Amino acid sequence: YHLYSDDDIKNRVIYVEASRGCPYKCEYCLSSLDKSVRSFDLDLFLAEMHTLLSRGVRIFKFVDRTFNLSPTTSTRILNFFLGHMQEFPGMFLHFELVPDRLPQEIRELIQKFPQGSLQFEIGIQTLNPTVAQNVSRKNDLVKVEENFKFLREHTTVHTHADLIVGLPGETLESFAAGFDRLAEFGPDEVQVGILKRLRGTPIARHETTYKMQYSEISPYAILSTSTMDYVTLQKMNRFAKFWDLYANSGEFKNFTAWLKTAKLAESSLFQRFFNFSEYLSQSYSETHSISLMNLAEKAWTYMLSAGAAEDVAAAIIEKDFCFGNKRRDLPVFLKAKTKMPENLPASSSLNQRQLRHLN
Repeated sequence: YHLYSDDDIKNRVIYVEASRGCPYKCEYCLSSLDKSVRSFDLDLFLAEMHTLLSRGVRIFKFVDRTFNLSPTTSTRILNFFLGHMQEFPGMFLHFELVPDRLPQEIRELIQKFPQGSLQFEIGIQTLNPTVAQNVSRKNDLVKVEENFKFLREHTTVHTHADLIVGLPGETLESFAAGFDRLAEFGPDEVQVGILKRLRGTPIARHETTYKMQYSEISPYAILSTSTMDYVTLQKMNRFAKFWDLYANSGEFKNFTAWLKTAKLAESSLFQRFFNFSEYLSQSYSETHSISLMNLAEKAWTYMLSAGAAEDVAAAIIEKDFCFGNKRRDLPVFLKAKTKMPENLPASSSLNQRQLRHLN
């Protein structure tokens, strides 16, 4: 860790690891090739973490594939950082967790962390039991739901859950059902990723059975399967990127809430956002470099087209666009219809992406 320069510490995310490898054999992942998990000397590791804290590091991104695999190790690391919170204020810790493993000792500890200091990335990947079996993914879904409930109701941990589009045997309908079920678990973010073919991973054994075709260009994304054709996967690629821009970013929290609760013909959150994604695709052939102003205007026009009252739509976009102290002016398309809100929220020391997700 001494190789991190002062410039790195000032300007970059600092990655750390207390272990390497993964005991699970998920076939789409390079870690499935590992034969065991190797843990580093914990006394040495924590001494290095203290040195990094002393040098000014406050954001630590753990790249351990299964941080909560050993409760003994996990609790010692958590206790270390918790014990230094007052000496080194402003800490933010990111961990990758196994979703169905949250023992009592870890539960008790994470409840003690202040808001904005913990983020858990929780790999779900699929909630379709048949697809999970196809790729050797094992999750106790009852425990997964219980753990999300605990995190949502009893901690201030920011949760980030992952799903993968294009796994062998997954259909659009089964993915939609999994997306809606995961949304009900209540994670702060649902990251929708498109399957990539990583050289050497065992998922190659399904290529013939499920007619899996990948791009020949890095990052070798899935193009079609026997259960998801090319057009469907292209639509899901756009869905994933627009979902990230609107829902995961926290920039459009109120618009996303409207999508969930409005009286629309579609009862499914997935189908509601899928339709919105198709609406956006009529205007944008690419999903990058779209300004926040344009995103806000498209949300506004979509609400109006779906039957929302103009004053309701204006109030929702006003709250989203003028959140915090960054933007103190209304979007152009609303200026003639409303006035600048009073008493804008004060700035906060919380991680800005997390802050936007708070009520």
